[in-house]
This record gives sequence, C-alpha cells and structure tokens, in this order.
Amino acid sequence: MTYERELELALELVRKAGALALQLFEQPTPAEEKADTSPVTEADRECEKLIRGALRDSFPEDGILGEEGTLIHSRSGRRWLIDPIDGTRDFVRRNPFWSVQLALEVGDRVEMGIIYCPCTNEMLFAASEQGCYWNNARVAASDIARVDKSILMVSGFKAAWDSWPAGAVQLLTKKCWTVRCYGGCYDVIMLARGKADIWLSGSGMEWDYAPVQVIARECGARFLIRDGTDRIDAKHCVVCAPKIEREIRDILGISN
Repeated sequence: MTYERELELALELVRKAGALALQLFEQPTPAEEKADTSPVTEADRECEKLIRGALRDSFPEDGILGEEGTLIHSRSGRRWLIDPIDGTRDFVRRNPFWSVQLALEVGDRVEMGIIYCPCTNEMLFAASEQGCYWNNARVAASDIARVDKSILMVSGFKAAWDSWPAGAVQLLTKKCWTVRCYGGCYDVIMLARGKADIWLSGSGMEWDYAPVQVIARECGARFLIRDGTDRIDAKHCVVCAPKIEREIRDILGISN
C-alpha cells in the first residue's frame, strides 16, 4: 500500500503546523513545566490541536496519540502519532533545531513518518517501500564501514547514560571519529542524509521515535533497541549506518 492520500495530507498538516509554530517562535512565548519537568508552550498545544482536528475529519476511524494529551483509540487498526514540537527546550531558547513530527502506524509497524524543521525549512519524510526524502531529494544513510571513522550524535548524554550501559556509551564516544549534538530531530535528518552515522538516544517516547523507525528503514539505516528489536516504546534507541551495525551491537551489548 502506498498511503498516497495519507502522505499528501500529512505533509500539508506539518507545514501548516510549522507555520503556526514559527509565528509563535517569533513572539514571546511563555513556557510552563509539565510533571516530568519538560517544558510546554502554546505552540505545542496549538500545533497538536491543528493536526488532531484535521486527522479526525479525514480519518475518523483512526486512533491518535499526541504528546500533549491526545488519546483517541483506533477502530481501524491504524494510529497517528503527533509530536507537535520536538525539541521544545530549543524552541524556548530560540534555537532553530526543533521540528513538527507526524507518523502513521498500522498494526505494530510504522508505515509513514515526517520530520519538518520550520526554521530551516527542511522536510524529511519516508513511507514504506517508497524511500526516504529530504526536501524531495531521495537520500540514504552513509556507507561508512568503521565506527572509528563515524560521526556520533547523542540526544542528551545524561539520558543516554541512564538508558544504555554507561561504560558502553563512554567507549562509543571514544571510538568514534567525532561527536556532534544538534538536537534529536536534526540529528535524524543528518543521519538520513548520510552526513553523520550514529544517533544515540536515551529518553524518547513513541511519538519521538515513530517517524525515525520508518525513516531509518527507508534510508537503509538500522533502528535498534537494547533487546535487538525495533520497538518504538522502549524509551531508548540507536540508529546507525548499515555497515557499522555489527560493531554498534558489540559496543552497546545489543542482542542479536
């Protein structure tokens, strides 16, 4: 199945939500603190509301899960996952590396995923068996074959050390060619374009990882959690270029 209608609508929605978020980004936008101490702003809530409303109108049988509280159970076996502002801390500090993310899960497999960065006007999207695209140009993970020649990106060292064996994280940072940290959404864009080779994350939720799972699959990268599967609900993951998968598994102790 190509999901052409779903992808067309999803791309339109993330652009609309991105434009709304960008308007708020350019104004004083107070942040509140959620129970987990993460920030939330009007942009988070309004973008989720915009996307949720359009999805309910177009696909009323589908479920929806959103970071800011949306929970609509599915009657179709399909579920949309909304991350209205991925990188709210960057949004609050007026850094450009935040995004609007949207994904469609069918059964237990993510079939379509989008990451849109309004500040840089970069759109990364993928759909099953259709490839991965950055600003409409097809992209692929790098062909780097050695970890010591690889660029590592980490989304929060504290979270990574809590979710992965601390010694393994330290070893990985020492073995890699260099380490760069742009922010989770932009790290994934860099990896999908072949500009970096490993992304290590230790604190993501389903709406964070859903687009990444299908993007990784379609750009040829590997999406893994500690037990060796590619579930999106484990609150951690590593994504890597395909030729270094074996080394990454060995360093991080990932099951075969």
